[in-house]
Amino acid sequence: MKKTIIAIALLVATAFLLCCTPQTDGETVEEETFFDGKSMNGWSTTNPEYWSIQDGAIVAEATTEVPKNEFLWSDEPLKDFYLKAEVQMERNEGNAGIQFRSSKADSSGQALGYQADMGKNVWGRLYHEHGRKKLFWSDRGEHAVKPGEWNTYEILAVGDRIWTAINGTLAVAVKDTGGDASGFIALQLHAGPPQRVRYKIVELIHDPEVKLAGMDEEALNAELKVPMDKE
Repeated sequence: MKKTIIAIALLVATAFLLCCTPQTDGETVEEETFFDGKSMNGWSTTNPEYWSIQDGAIVAEATTEVPKNEFLWSDEPLKDFYLKAEVQMERNEGNAGIQFRSSKADSSGQALGYQADMGKNVWGRLYHEHGRKKLFWSDRGEHAVKPGEWNTYEILAVGDRIWTAINGTLAVAVKDTGGDASGFIALQLHAGPPQRVRYKIVELIHDPEVKLAGMDEEALNAELKVPMDKE
């Protein structure tokens, strides 16, 4: 009887470990604590007066001229990931963006790395902030934007391949061999006149499947181009 009880206890313990240990080998892992929708936990900035949480969104707002670009940094490094966010710019003539696989360029919190660009005439472009500048400059994402309204922005980065989509339309497809392989997410408030930009983080997945904008991996790979600075 004693041996039977021990055996049952071992089976229960094994089952508990299997069900409660995160499975990462060959499976996607959704991050549930990246942004809690209520606080700035896990995020930092050199000028907090520009940033707040309103209705589950991170709001970047300035009522006077912004002298330099401002960034709100996530504390969590990312490598291969899928990010889905809802974004809104009240002044579409302005500029903003989502940094990814980025690092801090200096003590003032300026960004170095990839940026999923936002704003009139730059929506859906891939820019390399404080570095290589324009990497992918198609206007197809621009045509999918609803100016002044909420827009869905998706970023998929796997290895040296990067794709973005706006409102379900593929915007960027670039294969950047030797490019930034990992780094941090940062949200931008651009230098310039008074403005308000809202960022609502919907979903973050580590080691994601390669699918986006209704396309599978084969179709997405067929869209890949080399960055402009490597043509």
